[in-house]
Amino acid sequence: MAVRPIPSVEHLELPASRTRARHSEIPSAPVFPLKISFSATNPCHLYDMARELHRQGALGRYYSGYPRWKLDPPEDFPVLARSARTLATYAALRLPHGLRPADHRLFRWQDEGFDKAVARALGGDPSQMLHALPGQALETFRAAHREGITTILNHACGPVRQQLALLEEEYRRAGIEQAAHHSFNASYLAREAAEYSLADRHCVASSVVRRQLLAAGIPEEKIWIVPYGADPARFHPPESGDRRDPLKVVYAGQMTLRKGLRIALAGLRSVRNSVPVTFDLYGSVSPDFTATMLNAQREEWVSFKGPVSQHALADIFRKAAVLVLPSWEEAFGLVVVQALNCGLPCVVSDRVGAADLIQHRRNGSIFPAGDDGALAREVSWWLEHRSSFEFMPFHWEDPARRLLALSTN
Repeated sequence: MAVRPIPSVEHLELPASRTRARHSEIPSAPVFPLKISFSATNPCHLYDMARELHRQGALGRYYSGYPRWKLDPPEDFPVLARSARTLATYAALRLPHGLRPADHRLFRWQDEGFDKAVARALGGDPSQMLHALPGQALETFRAAHREGITTILNHACGPVRQQLALLEEEYRRAGIEQAAHHSFNASYLAREAAEYSLADRHCVASSVVRRQLLAAGIPEEKIWIVPYGADPARFHPPESGDRRDPLKVVYAGQMTLRKGLRIALAGLRSVRNSVPVTFDLYGSVSPDFTATMLNAQREEWVSFKGPVSQHALADIFRKAAVLVLPSWEEAFGLVVVQALNCGLPCVVSDRVGAADLIQHRRNGSIFPAGDDGALAREVSWWLEHRSSFEFMPFHWEDPARRLLALSTN
């Protein structure tokens, strides 16, 4: 494989052979010595990073499983959409359960088809580097190597075997068979291993996943840590006055045993012995959490609100007192940076990747995963010391600069 050279960031012009038009679907981007492309079925953190790199003139292409109109990108944003299977998948999800394949089969079909479509579209990509997600990178990386493009596996989570091991004990305590609530089989694990072997680098958002990759045998020099940010136009402190409910604790995310919500409920019951806090939970409910939810619904201070838009979530964060994220396993936790940008202290477990950004009792607190007493103490501390919060915003500009610095070293 002939690898494309990585230009110095001090050199502001590309060679003439690299600046010519490459593809009729791709608008031209500002000239920058390094170009990085991204590939993702759904608009996740890679889309946010791509938007910031585009602003800095360093984006090659963004390969999207969503149609362009659904992303609503800037006018000159270089999207190459391959969305047929995504549209078919979400159409199938509207069918009754008995008339459609299992959800995990649909999403695997979506991801694998997108992977093959991106691989076919890579010819003429102007980039030196390409980021893709696990489960969507196998054929893409093979094609990238043929094009001489450096491959970066961008991890939204850690290795599957380690995820399952970290959660096994909580499933056992809940009296639930873990294998009934995940779809990782030998075929998926073999695909994961093949993608790992094709990755020239691994990009993670936290030291949590870095440690997991090291334990899985990935060499330290191949791992980059680039944390996430949040959109300051949406996630920002209250613009006038502080309208916070001083007793409102919130959670946002999927409701599943992985998120440690049984610990949160136990800890907040303890807090209520002295302070009448309320607990609002936002997000969809997974089957493994249904029994816990039904029991908790009997308590008047707990409210399950369901999923909300990002706009609504930002407003919720601007009105709450504390966010809790007590996960047993969490590669990062994007809601943490979103909440911090809204001026909301975050109490997180030490297994949450975003704990890397928490300065204890300055912008939040870190407690040992599974310790409901420690969670209760930290929530109580923040209810009493709200004025101690130090605003530390986390936008996408700094992660983008970090990624560019790592990419050119």
